[in-house]
Amino acid sequence: RLAFDEVFQLQLGVVQQKRVWEAREGATYDVPDAWLEQQTSRLPYELTGAQQKAIHDLRSDLRSGHPMNRLLQGDVGSGKTVVAALGLGMVLEHGKQVAVLAPTSILAEQHYRSLTELLAGDGGLLQADDIRLLIGATPDAVKDEIKAGLASGAIRMVIGTHALLEDPVQFNDLQMAVIDEQHRFGVEQRAALRQKGDNPHLLVMSATPIPRSLSLTIYGDLDLTVMDEMPPGREPVSTHVLAPRESERAYRLIEREIANGHQAFIIYPLVEESETSDGKAAVEEHQRLQEIVFPTRRVGLVHGRMTPSEKDEAMTQFRDGEIDILVSTTVIEVGVDVPNANVMIVEGTNRFGLAQLHQLRGRVGRGGGQSFCLLVPGNEEDMANGR
Repeated sequence: RLAFDEVFQLQLGVVQQKRVWEAREGATYDVPDAWLEQQTSRLPYELTGAQQKAIHDLRSDLRSGHPMNRLLQGDVGSGKTVVAALGLGMVLEHGKQVAVLAPTSILAEQHYRSLTELLAGDGGLLQADDIRLLIGATPDAVKDEIKAGLASGAIRMVIGTHALLEDPVQFNDLQMAVIDEQHRFGVEQRAALRQKGDNPHLLVMSATPIPRSLSLTIYGDLDLTVMDEMPPGREPVSTHVLAPRESERAYRLIEREIANGHQAFIIYPLVEESETSDGKAAVEEHQRLQEIVFPTRRVGLVHGRMTPSEKDEAMTQFRDGEIDILVSTTVIEVGVDVPNANVMIVEGTNRFGLAQLHQLRGRVGRGGGQSFCLLVPGNEEDMANGR
């Protein structure tokens, strides 16, 4: 009874928040069908039914006269970025400013590349210098130039990390914001971005499957669009649970795939070994894998205790193919896009949550062809293994 009351009160609060937001007036952006057809014809592939439905939802929101407040939820690789790009395009077409917020600089750079391609390519809506990237590592002189460009309206679109939320960043006329991997941002951070414009339209995206009851309590102030269809040619990732003693088989698979020109991830639950825990750790295992298991391959390492620039350097080397195998903790959980990587081993699987495993698995299978995710629990009896 007490729990019910608590949830009920929370729901009322969330619904009230939603009503307040819906009562506000937002700028109206409508684009003709011909414009939409022209933009989609520039894409190198056909949109899926789920993508078309999502674009329809965004279009309705943008012409409703109220600020959009939508959560776009879709599995890794379902094509959320293209949908967001078309939504941003509808606002850019009217000469306004837009912003995209991502939790890590690696992901922000990735969005910068793909959105520049989508919006500033041949026949695009923008010139390449209308789109800028603002992250922690951006040199101060360039940051100042970007801030001045946003304040004057000369820069039409900015893609960035938490650096965007800091005070000195002022917009001339921000009318739409997109937040990716939105579960990595808090409610106050969403509000901070929203306050940089006059009731701007807001689209948040997430690949983490959120149970409906939970999404109602946490994101009940958002309208929900679920993208439940994969682009053609995406094969499901072949997922297997191996006994701890079967690691050898997994290593043979990695060796075979690298020989075929692919790359692999090996994920560990801990950064370093500790006396209190018997789990395998990335630092020690990295050394063992490099010296004993894969002496002829290039094995890289990434974990949460490294500085952002060290992490970015390792990730860039992996993305550019200078590293064959990347040993990592869950720091690579969100938004890392290396289409050439098609094998992932997760060691100590019983120490990860289901949503985490789902996100991790989404790092492979992004380049077409068959890919593999091998889950190796720390021990054989664990109840978590059944899960």
